[in-house]
Amino acid sequence: MKRSHWITLIILIVLIGIYFIGKEKQPLEREMSFFSADSAAISKIVLFTPQDTVTIEKKGNEWKLVHPVVWAVNEQQLDSFFNKVLKIETSITPMSEDPNLQSMYKVDDKEAVQVKLFNKSGKLLDHVYIGNGASTSYDYGRKQGDKRIYQFKENLTNLVRPDVYLWRSPNITNLKRDKIDHIDVTYTKNAYMLTILGDSISYTDKRESFIIPEFNRAQHKIINALENLMTWQFVDKDTEQYAEAFANPECKIVVYLKDKSIKTFTLIRKDTPRENAGPNEPQKDVYVLMMIDDQMTPLYQMTGDFINRFTRAAMHFKVEYD
Repeated sequence: MKRSHWITLIILIVLIGIYFIGKEKQPLEREMSFFSADSAAISKIVLFTPQDTVTIEKKGNEWKLVHPVVWAVNEQQLDSFFNKVLKIETSITPMSEDPNLQSMYKVDDKEAVQVKLFNKSGKLLDHVYIGNGASTSYDYGRKQGDKRIYQFKENLTNLVRPDVYLWRSPNITNLKRDKIDHIDVTYTKNAYMLTILGDSISYTDKRESFIIPEFNRAQHKIINALENLMTWQFVDKDTEQYAEAFANPECKIVVYLKDKSIKTFTLIRKDTPRENAGPNEPQKDVYVLMMIDDQMTPLYQMTGDFINRFTRAAMHFKVEYD
């Protein structure tokens, strides 16, 4: 190899070395925690937009949804808030410090979800604005009184959205089999009683009585429904319009517990016209509403499968499935 080629090769190797050494010495982008509040000190969370507000408070050692309704909180949603939202990090370098860009990034009063965190004495620990703007997949945030806008690498808007359906626990009640004495079911075509007899369940109506086979699917579906009673759809307003229908329900379930307490579930079917339904499509949407212990508020929207589990003829309790 000619001497000039060796010189060129050595220069190239030196330049490559300088490039990689310089790259290694470049400072990494520094990050910081966006929220400043100590999660252990938080006793109240308020999430709000101009349209909606959700408030969650810590009562003793338990978190409760207290506005717009009083209910058990969705633990999964709350865990995501503490483990993802409050731990979010962002670059120490803001995306912008221009107040005129707050609306574009949706961190202004009109578009953002605002998050307020309080301690048990009512002191405000954090007040931030979170939005998804600028036609990107990123979320952005800023603090109250601070013009700096920061970018997040994770989506937070769905974890802070003040939608009561996200924050309300779907669990209604859990009636375990070993706590049940018997169940009375009355529906339009029949009335029957299921009695828990240790490992067996007996079926009784006005025509017959028998022990249900161990692997009968109908009985297990009923027990499973009562042990895991849940819904994501609640009706909190204008429930009086259903009073007449509940006076003549399609199905009424009365559960007598061994501790002498009673739980009553009353069910009706309602329908609403389906918008833009084609000629060969169902013209109505049918849904089931449930009332518990004769309380008209709230009502619980259930699936058709739920009511079908209880409105079965005796023959369905006689068949043993493998």
